Order: sequence, then structure tokens, then C-alpha cells
Amino acid sequence: MEPEGQKASLNPSAMLTSLLGRRAKLHEELRIIEKQDKIKIQTMDKEQVKVKPPDNPPLYWTEISESVSHRFHFHPDGQLSMKLLDDSRSVIHRTVDSFLSKFFPSGYPYSVSEGYLRYTQFRALQHMTSATLSVLSTQSLLFAAGLRPTPAQATAVSWILKDGMQHVGKLICSNLGARMDSEPKSWRILADVLYDLGTGLEVLSPMCPHLFLQVAGLGNFAKGMAVVAARATRLPIYSSFAKEGNLSDLFAKGEAISTLFNVVGLGAGIFLASTVCSSMQGKLVVGPVLSVLHVYSVVEEMRAAPVNTLNPQRTAMIVADFLKGKTILFVLHWSM
Repeated sequence: MEPEGQKASLNPSAMLTSLLGRRAKLHEELRIIEKQDKIKIQTMDKEQVKVKPPDNPPLYWTEISESVSHRFHFHPDGQLSMKLLDDSRSVIHRTVDSFLSKFFPSGYPYSVSEGYLRYTQFRALQHMTSATLSVLSTQSLLFAAGLRPTPAQATAVSWILKDGMQHVGKLICSNLGARMDSEPKSWRILADVLYDLGTGLEVLSPMCPHLFLQVAGLGNFAKGMAVVAARATRLPIYSSFAKEGNLSDLFAKGEAISTLFNVVGLGAGIFLASTVCSSMQGKLVVGPVLSVLHVYSVVEEMRAAPVNTLNPQRTAMIVADFLKGKTILFVLHWSM
């Protein structure tokens, strides 16, 4: 006698139903697989489609601004060149623009901090008066030495007389460099006061020719200290004006301004030495006036420079206010 389960398995109707169910299940799985393959193929086709590159930009184009037209040429190697096509501005306008491009940073006035123009104006005046005083002092030194030089000779010899004691002054002042970082403005003013002091001693040297070496040496000693202090404080002051990482451009254009007005000052000094200041009385009148104008120019320069530093005095004031529980006032820049 056969078991009951074996009879059920040999039932044709049950076997047919089971096979049909399996067939339907296989068809469903096949449709799912085909659908997945179709999606993969479409994705691969999209990835393989090459995006059409945009049209190449024009190699030449012209820009017109304020009656000035320029043609720009974009080279295949990536370089960009510019050519001036037309400039219908007035001669004065073109001259001013040329002056600004040579003596002011690129992008002026937007590339520098506020106050740069005022700083530059007084810097030019400072260098002009300094160069003028230099010619007069050199002429006086040569008079004290028993010579009667022409103004042109005094100008040439002025470079030689900066040696000797001036180097000693430089060495001594260089040891104070760490103090100049927190007080760049004060040291900059002190530098020009020392310079005028040394120049004044040189101007007065003809009144005591027997002490020529001592007076001239002391004057150059003071001027040597002044040179180091002025150079050491130059970078912090220029840095305060740099807004767009253009410190090198600022420094180069600032030195160009200094050189230009040094030459102007030398010319003014030669003229004064040949006329008004040919006598000692004339030097005693003109010298103090130039010295006052020189120091005043430096003070105004420093007022215009937005140096953002905390010196020991201001730091002590802030700490004292903090310990007293007062509100701390942050000063953006120090106006002297």
C-alpha cells in the first residue's frame, strides 16, 4: 500500500499547477532582470555621450572706457596682451594718468587704505626739504674745512661724508630694532628729528672750524641713527596701507616718489646755496625753516598712516581697564 504523500505527488493536476506557478515566477524574475539591464545600458549610454564643448571665446576684443579704447588679444598659449587703439583725452588728463601709473600702486585708490594720498603728499615734502638741507649742510662742512666749493661740488661730496661716524650710529641704532615694531610712528618721527639735528650741526660747523672733525662726526653719527630708524619703520608703515596683497607695489611706488622729490630737493638746495644761503646768515634763517617744515611733514605722514599695533602703553591701558571691569575700547588706528 503506497503512502498518502506519494499519491499526492503523482497527481497530474497538482504537478501542472506547480509547474505553471514556477513558470510565472521565472517570467517575473526575467522581466525584473531585463528592466535592470535596460536601466544600466541607458546609464552607460548617457556617460558615454560626449558633451559638446562651448564655442571658443573670441581671440580679439575691444574695450572703451573714458574716451580710451584698448584692444585685448588672447593668445593660444594663455597670455593676454593689450594695445592702445585710441586716446581722445586731454593732454593734462593723460599726463596725470601717466604720473599716477608710475608713482602710485596699481588700482589706486581702491588698492590702498584711506589716508595714502595725504601720506604721500607729506612724504614728498619731507624728502624735498631733507635733500635741500643736505646740500646746505654739505656746503657748510666744506666751508668749515677751509674750502670754497660750488653748490654742484657740495652735492657730489655729500655722498662721501656719510661714512665714518655715520656707520657707528647705524650699528648702535640697529640694537634697538625690536622696540621699533610696536612704536613705528614714534621712531619714524625721532629718526627725522635726529637727522635734522645732525644736519644742523653740519650747518653750524663753519662757526667753529677748529672743531670741524668733532662737529662733523657727531652730526653724521646722529644721521646714521636716523637712517636705521627710518628704514626699520618703513615696512610696518607701508604694510598698513596694503589692502590687496600689494605690499611690493606699494614699496616700489613709494620709493619712486621719494627718489623724484629727492632730486627736486637737490635742485632747490643748489639754487638756495647759490643765492640766499651763500652766506652763513642766510643758512641760519633758511635752515630752521626747512627743518620745521621737514618735521611737520613727517608728523602729518604718521597721522595719515593707519598702523594697527598695540604698543606697551596702550596695552597697559587696556589691561588696566579690563581689571577694573570697564569696557575695553579697541582703537582701529592711532592718530597722533
